[in-house]
Amino acid sequence: MKKIIIPILIFLVVSLCFLNYECQETVMKIDAALNSDTPKNQNLEKTTKIQETKGKVNLNTYKRKYVNILLTNNFDTNIYQKKIILKGKSLNVYYGKKYSNKTNKRKIEITTESYMFKKNNVLKIYSNNIEWANHNVEHNSPVYSGTFYIYKTSKGMVIVNRVAVDDYISKVVSSEIGGEAPMEALKAQAVCARTYILKCSKSKYKKYNAIADDSTSYQVYNRIGENNKTKKAAKATNGIVMTYENELINAYYFSTSCGYTTDYRIWGKEKKLYLQGTNLTKNKTDIIEEKNFKKIITKNIKSYEDKYPFYRWKTILTSNEISQTISTTYRKNLGKIEKIEILERGTGGIASQILVNGNKGKIIIKGQSDIRKNIYHYGMKIKLNGGSEVNNISMLPSAFIYIEKAGNNYIIWGGGFGHGSGMSQNAAIEMAKEGRPYDYILKKFYHKIELSK
Repeated sequence: MKKIIIPILIFLVVSLCFLNYECQETVMKIDAALNSDTPKNQNLEKTTKIQETKGKVNLNTYKRKYVNILLTNNFDTNIYQKKIILKGKSLNVYYGKKYSNKTNKRKIEITTESYMFKKNNVLKIYSNNIEWANHNVEHNSPVYSGTFYIYKTSKGMVIVNRVAVDDYISKVVSSEIGGEAPMEALKAQAVCARTYILKCSKSKYKKYNAIADDSTSYQVYNRIGENNKTKKAAKATNGIVMTYENELINAYYFSTSCGYTTDYRIWGKEKKLYLQGTNLTKNKTDIIEEKNFKKIITKNIKSYEDKYPFYRWKTILTSNEISQTISTTYRKNLGKIEKIEILERGTGGIASQILVNGNKGKIIIKGQSDIRKNIYHYGMKIKLNGGSEVNNISMLPSAFIYIEKAGNNYIIWGGGFGHGSGMSQNAAIEMAKEGRPYDYILKKFYHKIELSK
């Protein structure tokens, strides 16, 4: 009898210890979550489509309640302001050592000479609605929410907006895809925007405690004011992000595809297997082959976006124009351009390596971004799908191109607008019009991802 009882007692003791350990671990996790930046009223219920957060995802980042966004001068590369004018019904201004001084204003003008910088080089201004006067006037200066931190520097002032994540998401959605898009496309954009910003952790703006700015270098924020639809999209997807193998993905997106998207290789050697490239047409040929790519890019083949202006486009550059651009970029005189050859194409047919031969030298240009910046000339006319023209863009619309020589000129046939990796926003809009839900749209462009909350 003792031989039976003793093993049973040992088993019970071990089981109790193990259960106690698991309980302690659970309590520790709950305690950590409560002390993180997670909203206390966070909805923790999951639907069948949404996976629980698990694995390596950092909860403090994943559940971040606020983000700090540096505001540029009209969404460009200039971050310094000489004079800042803010308006609001009630601007709570904190200044001085440890923000010990407070004033309340409806309008405030700030320069680096302001008395409020006397004991602290940072001002804090809080209001539900802050209008930055004389900024983004072409879009009626959309208001900001949250807190403005204004830093005094030797080059001017820097503004950082600390804003609730969903307020940020709503204003990114309105600026990136437009507030009139179908709701499921807005939701897809909201999940992309949330995943992208929560993935941002390192930034060149670290000294200003900001993780991104409001320009196309990250995501365009509050260039176009939010509306009820963008607010609804942000709220409906509250907390939902895309993960791959329990890690937040790099949720790249762009304007318009050529009928194909490309894979992770345009971003470097690091494997991002959720970016595989997507065929949005019914064409089954191998378009990495030059002759096959020529066939599809010089014709308006049927796809989700075949009615959009940048779905197909064409431009003509002279030998001299290309030579001038390359000379400016690389400080290398190629002379008269005699031949341009696409050496390599990536997934979806994107040009990834180009050889430019001149009578005084040659150069190999690698990567979609450098190709777009150098097979280009300022003011060049681009004829779009449907017959309209543009001449005010700063690089080729995309690197999904075929180049054909015609005398001293080079005809460039192209398709799409943007880098071409991840979600095509206009394709997402068309899918939503067909009745596709946002999770279908996302999984069309990001392979084997999970929607997590």
